[in-house]
Amino acid sequence: MPTPTGSQTVQQATEQRAEQFRDALGPFVVAAETTRMPMVFTDADGAGNPLVFVNDSFVALTGFARDAIMGQDLLSLLGDVADSGTLSLIEAALGTGTDGTWELQCRRADGVEFLAAVYLSPVRDQQGAIRQNFLSLVELGGHIDRMLKQRNEFHALYEQAPGFIAASEGPDHVFTFANASYKRLVGHDDLVGRTVADALPEIVDQGFIARLDQVFETGEPFLGTGVPIRFGAADGGTSAPRYINFVYQPIRNARDRITGLFCEGYDVTLEREAADELAALQADLIHVSRVNAMGAMATTLAHELNQPLAAISSYVAGCQRLIDPAAANADKLREALAATEEASQRAGDIIHYLRDLTRRGTPTNTSFDLRAAIGECVRLVSAGRSEALDIVNDTLDDVTMIADRVQIQQVVINLLCNAAEATIAADRDRMTIGAEITADHVIVSVTDTGGGVSAEAAKGIFSWSDSNKAGGMGLGLSISRTIVEGHDGRIWLERSDRTGSTFCFSLPRGRMIPIADLEMQDG
Repeated sequence: MPTPTGSQTVQQATEQRAEQFRDALGPFVVAAETTRMPMVFTDADGAGNPLVFVNDSFVALTGFARDAIMGQDLLSLLGDVADSGTLSLIEAALGTGTDGTWELQCRRADGVEFLAAVYLSPVRDQQGAIRQNFLSLVELGGHIDRMLKQRNEFHALYEQAPGFIAASEGPDHVFTFANASYKRLVGHDDLVGRTVADALPEIVDQGFIARLDQVFETGEPFLGTGVPIRFGAADGGTSAPRYINFVYQPIRNARDRITGLFCEGYDVTLEREAADELAALQADLIHVSRVNAMGAMATTLAHELNQPLAAISSYVAGCQRLIDPAAANADKLREALAATEEASQRAGDIIHYLRDLTRRGTPTNTSFDLRAAIGECVRLVSAGRSEALDIVNDTLDDVTMIADRVQIQQVVINLLCNAAEATIAADRDRMTIGAEITADHVIVSVTDTGGGVSAEAAKGIFSWSDSNKAGGMGLGLSISRTIVEGHDGRIWLERSDRTGSTFCFSLPRGRMIPIADLEMQDG
């Protein structure tokens, strides 16, 4: 009888271990051989974990003949299909007796590659010793095809969604999808495959990338409402802000690990602008109501006060006739009565001016002397103050302005009143109004010696707000701004500190005509 060779001895040993393993499976061997899950068992006691069981599904999936791989080392079998990193992980799991799952790019016997999930688990006896290792393969191609089909169906649905939708993967936030609404919002089409920071660098400093990082790291969704965002403009800068409602949601895999982010939202810029316009209209309505109330009060006061002022004038005239020329104090009496007449006349002028100031009507541009108009404003403000106040009028006396006189005086009066209140509050008694003519503009400035305007108040000082002054209506500076801008000019706070403030407004130089020029034209 011939002596068996070494290869025959190995083959016989392999067959013997395989037979022993099949006997150990007992009636379950039929189920293991016919199950649709491709699987193998290895002999943990054999060198290199040789295969002792290979079922039909494994043979059908890989295309290798059962006889060709039976008894082969497991790592040798996987060495042709697994990368070195994954192979080392599997080898480490075999050495420590732990289980694990990996994805491998496998290769069939005919060279065709396929993606598979590999599951490895040790099989222990009743004493806990590892006797075999179980390994199964699950082809992912079919699953991936189904997932791609589902993803494409979702993408087709998302593409037509009215809101903007985008998805990214990885900690660098690489775009994997962006629908038409999202592309219109950001102004770019070439997004997929690029990181958010690379495709939209202008939003990095606006905090959106940091928010994406936070959601990716913590898994906590983020909801933003009415958030302003600026995108790149054609000139290299940024466009006007848009306002968006949006949510960032983490995307998780089967093992609950965050793999990407999902963004969905709506552009609410039009709604925001409509709300702002409504607020502005409401503010304008309040303005109109208060100005109408002021006009009604001025008209009533003018009507009621004109009669006593007329009586004062009549009594003064009568007293002047009753003075005895031979009396020792006749001259003093005439001076006193003349002063009374002058004061009565000035009061009448003030009332007449107040009525003109608040009378409804279409703005009319007329030519008027700037210094004279400002002088009327100075007298009106001075007359309304019981405190001693020195208002210096440094306005040029040879310039005529073409504008709506009443409206410009309304601006001047408002600035003078504010300056007077600030000066008196600081226990000071001097303020100045002047005008400077440049090549393009005339600039009127009002300087007080009060305590200045706080930085917080200065931010919105020309916007309407409820007045902090006792009895104030919050109208002045916002109306002044409207009037000045309606004359193609602008108004601003030039200076403000502890020594006082300077408010200025400018009008185009074309509205200023030297009086000498007017006289030449008249000639």
